[in-house]
Amino acid sequence: MAFRDGFNRSGDFEEADNDEAKFSLIHAAGREASRQGLISCNPPYMRPSMKKLLQLFLCALFACHAHAAPPYSGGQARALLTHLSAHVLIINSDLTLIKKKPASEFDLLTYYPLSKTKLDEYKRNGHIANTNDDIADFVTYKIKDYELTNEKNERLQVKEGSKASSLQDFALWTYDNVLCSQRGFHVKLDKPFERVKGHITLMFEMPGSITREIRIPINLAITDKDPRPEI
Repeated sequence: MAFRDGFNRSGDFEEADNDEAKFSLIHAAGREASRQGLISCNPPYMRPSMKKLLQLFLCALFACHAHAAPPYSGGQARALLTHLSAHVLIINSDLTLIKKKPASEFDLLTYYPLSKTKLDEYKRNGHIANTNDDIADFVTYKIKDYELTNEKNERLQVKEGSKASSLQDFALWTYDNVLCSQRGFHVKLDKPFERVKGHITLMFEMPGSITREIRIPINLAITDKDPRPEI
């Protein structure tokens, strides 16, 4: 399976997007330096009214920083969402894979190749520190609609997922000899199933109103094996 949509095999984005991302990081660093300078210029002889005015200014400035653009470009965000949408997997939960008994949840997973920086960190340390600054940390998902039934033709209701939530970070996995980050969530149902059929319409979104909608067909039995390649 070839990695496309803005990725190369090491998980890096196309060079055109890298320049924009680097500029964002440099610009953010400059703003942080300015913030530190403003904090340090509060002399003890400043009048109370002036101090209050400065505090209000700093609060407004920090609020702007909190909503600053993330350190990646729109092209990078679209490439990631395209890749995630193209590699969705429906998998039995770990417990179901072991016991193969009627279940009331399954996993929805997707993945993307690690960047060279993350891959080098893994090779050095044997793990990757979760610093919440990976591009996928900015992705949220929302279940727009669904229709699911079990083997008794009972309609199944999803207990949660209608509100925007962050994708969970699952264990690293190897796809096509490439180490990948897995992201996804647990789909929890109101009734048990031995086989669940239907569909889920999912919306991925990133800051800047960058979205990707996908309709995912569901046909899963509790006896199905893990579809992922062996590590």
